Amino acid sequence: MANHFNDLLLQTLKQINVRLDRLDGRMDRLDGRMDRLMETKADQTALDATNEKLDSLSEKVDDLGRRMGRLEGGIGTLKWIIGAEVAVIGVILAFIKAC
Repeated sequence: MANHFNDLLLQTLKQINVRLDRLDGRMDRLDGRMDRLMETKADQTALDATNEKLDSLSEKVDDLGRRMGRLEGGIGTLKWIIGAEVAVIGVILAFIKAC
């Protein structure tokens, strides 16, 4: 009877060992998944930081574009004024030469 009990106990311990091995394998797979998820989360955090920097740069570029537009408008106005002044000086010189 004791021998039968020992065999039953050994069989139960073997089954427990097999189940623990399976559980250990599952834990290893879950650990690998968690590592990949953490890497993905870290990559997402880095991507978010990069997106914020790009948004900031985009705003700066837009501001510089508006400034360039104003400068081009100012240069166009100066060209027109200088052209008008040269024309007026030319008329005055032609009038002085004619007199």
